[in-house]
Amino acid sequence: MALTDMENGLYVDANDVYCSWLGRTREEVIGKSTLDLGIYSNVNDREFILVGLKKDGYVSNYEVPLISKTGATVTILFSGRIVENGKYLLSAGQNITALKEKEYLAAVLQNELVISKELFESVFRLNPAAVSLSNAETAVYDDVNDAYCRLIGYSREEIIGRASYDLNIWITKFDRERLLGEILKKGWSTGMEASIRMKSGEIRHVVSGNTILHTKGRPTLLAILIDVTESKQSKEALEFAVKERTKELNRILEDLQKTQDQLILSEKMATLGQLVASVAHEINNPLAAIAAFSEQIHNRMGNFGNRLFQIKECFSKHSDTEINETISFVIELFTIKPKSYAFAESRKAKKNLEGIFVQLGIDSAYDLADRIVDLGVSDFFLENESFLSHFKSSPLLELVLSELNTLRSIESIRLAVERTSKIVYSLKNYGRVDRNEAKSQINLVDTIETVLTLYQSKMKSGVECIRLYNASPLIAGYPDELIQIWTNLIYNALQAMAFKGILTIQVDELETEIVVRIIDNGPGIPVSIQKRIFEPFYTTKEKGEGTGLGLGIVKQSVEERHRGRIQFQSEPGNTEFLVFLPKI
Repeated sequence: MALTDMENGLYVDANDVYCSWLGRTREEVIGKSTLDLGIYSNVNDREFILVGLKKDGYVSNYEVPLISKTGATVTILFSGRIVENGKYLLSAGQNITALKEKEYLAAVLQNELVISKELFESVFRLNPAAVSLSNAETAVYDDVNDAYCRLIGYSREEIIGRASYDLNIWITKFDRERLLGEILKKGWSTGMEASIRMKSGEIRHVVSGNTILHTKGRPTLLAILIDVTESKQSKEALEFAVKERTKELNRILEDLQKTQDQLILSEKMATLGQLVASVAHEINNPLAAIAAFSEQIHNRMGNFGNRLFQIKECFSKHSDTEINETISFVIELFTIKPKSYAFAESRKAKKNLEGIFVQLGIDSAYDLADRIVDLGVSDFFLENESFLSHFKSSPLLELVLSELNTLRSIESIRLAVERTSKIVYSLKNYGRVDRNEAKSQINLVDTIETVLTLYQSKMKSGVECIRLYNASPLIAGYPDELIQIWTNLIYNALQAMAFKGILTIQVDELETEIVVRIIDNGPGIPVSIQKRIFEPFYTTKEKGEGTGLGLGIVKQSVEERHRGRIQFQSEPGNTEFLVFLPKI
């Protein structure tokens, strides 16, 4: 914080934190102006602030990069207000340099995600080997590259939407179910020889490699065919070609698998980067409360010796019986749970207590009554009216209330610590990445609350969150993947409502399943795109705002990893995603 004379622009006062940002001592700052110190990285920032102050009398939450004495740049979130009838400018700031660095990291991750997508497309389209993607269950082609079309002699339009046996290209008979079983068991299959018939009738000999990818919410067979017809003329040439090209095939399959894993991980890390800034702001509030209450307690404890003398003097005027009664009264007072009062109740209680204190001749009657009501213990004092005479002509009541206020400060610190711990725990859970972990028993509601905690700062300014937890079940699942599911669905709902509206999270227990409903009252999903929302890389968001992977990852995790199912229904004013997960 800093105080500046509006007439000459010179600093009147500045606290240690402000001086440390500038890399200067307080003596170097006081009596100087911002121009004297040359702290603005961009002179337009100074003009913008002055214009805002002249127009509105204040500037709120404006990002300003400042230059320290050493030349380092410190970015602060600046707020200022004209006080004392225009005489001074009171400035306050928050150092957000670390947050800006994290925002830059999020942008880098987003760029890496785009590069990974383009790499995947390039590996598929430009691969000199014949590559196809087909439904692992129905064998219907989803996509093929140009090399595949050249190999079998059909155009892409003649292939997509048809199965290989419809085209009658396989001469070699093989057990497709046995092949799929091997792939599902090992994750891949390579080195299988086969003969195919081109559209023209020409026979070609190929070596194939296969693996399963998870796209479009179902298992997809990735097949790579390498034409070895010419090598077939010689056994030695064939063995050499198979050996070398098998290595190439394994490398290509490994690269494709790594690319898919990188896409999923990059999507999660990009979302995490977006969360960091808002979570940091959310943690600052309880930390500020802890700092304030700790300083208050510290100051009070430093005066403990004087209070002992005061207590000794107070008790010297009472008999042993009265002292014991007073101590019993205080012990019971400190065990009472504080009560919050409505305005009318508060006013009535203050008036009654003030009247009693005045009647007993206790000094500062109104102030004491006001403090007792604020501490939430006025009922106890009114119920023990006959005892209050013990505090007559003595500062003992003042001492008791001060100690009780210290207890309230400690309780506030405890609540702030719990709040901060909850946020940090939620962020830690979200950041976990372990694709090889085994399923474990998880409280489903806990994973949802982890995500809601992280998005609380984004919701508190305009979103009403309704929790309808009609069950709190344990399920067998992967904690980090469940958190990723709720993150994508909840954040999509918030974005659809432009962070203004009603978000409803409902959990119900059915006979064999648990169903989680995530409902928003946004504009709804247009009918024209509803069939495509789970397709990988399909997105309606602006460039740089989304990759189109989110819902694809959700569907894959729900259906393949957790053996569940996902549905949605949408119309203007009501969009509902339903996630069904099997019970233990």
